[in-house]
Amino acid sequence: MMVSRRGLAAILAAACLATAADAARADDPVWPQRAVRLVAAQQAGSATDRVARILADFLVGLWKQPVVVDNRPGASGAIGTQIAARAEPDGYTLLVGGTSSLVTHPEIAPDVGFDVERDFVAIGRVAYVPFVLAVNARVPAASVAELVALARERPGRVSFATAGAGAFSAFALRAIAQASGAEFLSVEYKGSSTATLDLVAGRVDARVSELDAVLPHAAAGTVRILAVAGQRRSSQIPDVPTLAESGVPGVELTPWYGVLAPAGIDAAVRARLEAAYAAAIQDPTVRSRLEAIGYDPARDAPGEFARAIRQDRLAARAIMRVAGSGATRAR
Repeated sequence: MMVSRRGLAAILAAACLATAADAARADDPVWPQRAVRLVAAQQAGSATDRVARILADFLVGLWKQPVVVDNRPGASGAIGTQIAARAEPDGYTLLVGGTSSLVTHPEIAPDVGFDVERDFVAIGRVAYVPFVLAVNARVPAASVAELVALARERPGRVSFATAGAGAFSAFALRAIAQASGAEFLSVEYKGSSTATLDLVAGRVDARVSELDAVLPHAAAGTVRILAVAGQRRSSQIPDVPTLAESGVPGVELTPWYGVLAPAGIDAAVRARLEAAYAAAIQDPTVRSRLEAIGYDPARDAPGEFARAIRQDRLAARAIMRVAGSGATRAR
């Protein structure tokens, strides 16, 4: 096969251009070259949004490029998560998501339109979220054991606020009921603030909630915190035991918020994202801002977040498999 000298030159030039383009994508030292979008799959002012904005403020200074928080609420986080999953895997669209939207809700609604392990690359957790089991101060229970005993005496009458069937609070309630054999009345709320108000007012007896939401009410004496719902005690209330320490094993999920990128991202860009994540979680300002909103800063090594997601999915699946749904009403 004969190739002219001009044709051969054109082929060689095209090959060089392709090689250069690949090198630019993989080894470009100035990535990112434009704005990066952090999709927060909850409304402005939510916990997801606050974590995303703390991270965005740091990344602007690190990358010297705009970092925009894009709030996409709806369907318990599924809408925003789908948007991020379908984005171009170039590192310019990232997701800030939490346990409820990425782990527990998909176990309740498997048709959410994404699979966190298939559709995303896990970069790292930003913060752990201390959740606690709290009761209204008028409930005659000073411990988890006493609350369980009360629920056994009054089957289906001790009310328990949750943020919906796929929320961590609902999973914790299922685990408590499963481990204790007690029957609670699950009252589903559309918003956490309303659930907290009803707990304080005594319109609902108990709730598994973010510590930050109930701590001021505990200090005021209107709410009593019985246990930490997770694998470890909270540094803010170190004297309060975990549920497992209180005789109720099974709540193995410690809620978190983390950063993920669409699957298929270039290895070099992923490495830069992991380096940026490592810099962020070691930054004193980032850590102090997270602690100021009641969160425990995380610090994942590469690959650790992905393993944690797998373990949490298995734990959530186990709870769903063996726990009954119980009585439920909506508020």
